Amino acid sequence: MYPDCFTFGSILRNSFGCYRVDGLMIIGSIHGIIVQLGYESNNVPIGSLVDAYVKYGNLAGANRLYRSMKKIDIISCSALIMRYARQGKGIDGCMNLFFELNRLHVEINSVILCSMLSLCSKSALLSLGRQVHTLTLKYQNKHDVALGNSLIAMYTKAGEIEAAKRIFHHMEEKNEISWTSMIWTSMISGYGVHGHTENAISLYKKMELQGIYPNHITVLSLFSACSHTGLTSQGWEFFHNMVRKYKICPLSKHYACMVDLLVREGCLEEAHSLICREKVNPSASLWGSHLGACSVHEHMHHGELAAKNLFSMNPQEPANYVVLANIYALAGLW
Repeated sequence: MYPDCFTFGSILRNSFGCYRVDGLMIIGSIHGIIVQLGYESNNVPIGSLVDAYVKYGNLAGANRLYRSMKKIDIISCSALIMRYARQGKGIDGCMNLFFELNRLHVEINSVILCSMLSLCSKSALLSLGRQVHTLTLKYQNKHDVALGNSLIAMYTKAGEIEAAKRIFHHMEEKNEISWTSMIWTSMISGYGVHGHTENAISLYKKMELQGIYPNHITVLSLFSACSHTGLTSQGWEFFHNMVRKYKICPLSKHYACMVDLLVREGCLEEAHSLICREKVNPSASLWGSHLGACSVHEHMHHGELAAKNLFSMNPQEPANYVVLANIYALAGLW
């Protein structure tokens, strides 16, 4: 008894978890059996092969197989475009697949649209991103949360804050399912990165009034916004709310951002105190930021403490010795 075309899909799906080391060799063997049994023109096993090759990163092989399929397979095409977008390379291949679907009047799903927007965001392809946005209006009657988030992220990364704001305010499904912290966070982050601190904080307060809880990314975006404009007290307020009000456990990047805010404003005592009470081990970059600030503000005592910790972590790094030497020089201790 020979396996039918549906059997191979199950085998290939299971192979991804079981054969991570020699997976491509296993897939190649299964591919050979599919050809021997005459299934090479059947979209079912070939589609499963495309998906398997994509998962193992063999995009060239997956693309060749996809091109050999008798009919357009939207699932296989989605898998290819998603992987291209995730890797941030193979832009031409990704664009060719996408525009081929549009040319053939195949309905493009939100998974493909989100992947294309992600690629545009990573590769700074604003013009292409606008074309994809136009197609979202054609194929999607209303923005779902993932699509709206992708559009906002793409436009904010390109500095097109007004375009992102329009999408944010015109999201149709403002309910418990779609109007989540993800959308708010994308917009807050966009404001913060581009120096619109007041807008970021104002939107955060509106978010709180809506009863939507921030997540760790929201808070990180707020820290970044405060750091750009030196709002130390506001930053502390967000930090305390994160821990006490929303029960979000700070990660190293939260501490790093808060320390950066403090040292920029010369609050070295507070920065050192925060580093010392961090619940995870302080990183070298955290102590390095503190040491650099001590040099700028000519604070020898905290500079020595920061340098001591850096020397124990990475005694071979010459830059740390240079910064400490500069602190001593500024203090007249040659």
